[in-house]
Amino acid sequence: MKKLLLLLTLVLVINTNAQDNVSLSIYQDARLLLVGDDIGNDAGTINILTRLKMQGNQNKYGYLIVYPEYEYAEIENTYKRYSVGIGYAFNQLILNNFEYTPSVNWGWIDRGGINGFSFSVSNEIAYKLNDTFKLSLMAQITERKDLKILYNDNAFRFSGFMGIEINLK
Repeated sequence: MKKLLLLLTLVLVINTNAQDNVSLSIYQDARLLLVGDDIGNDAGTINILTRLKMQGNQNKYGYLIVYPEYEYAEIENTYKRYSVGIGYAFNQLILNNFEYTPSVNWGWIDRGGINGFSFSVSNEIAYKLNDTFKLSLMAQITERKDLKILYNDNAFRFSGFMGIEINLK
């Protein structure tokens, strides 16, 4: 754990010195918004995920990102997840104005008195509308120890998010 925190700190320090841009991404779980799920969460259920992306300098294929992330879901025993992550945004590939960003993050789940560490992997596709806004879709798999404890359920969950990214700098 100490090695991981040291590595993340190092990446943040290096990236801060080579930073090109900062953006805010806001996503909503598409399934919970549009149709709900089969465990009592109706369409329109809030499940917001936000990232403050610190972007490195552009190179040949894209740029490095590091980010703190916060997720909030209005489900039974309100779900909160705090995490930090790292990824790489490929924006110089085949299609203009499109970005593909795989990333990993590690964080802490807080749900109704149940707390624990978890990791997550995600893949994001974004379309650049202009220099300020991007529309994005994100697929994410998250380790959900809260579900294992509460329901003895599979501890991994897939989520599909849709959102917007706003350049702040």
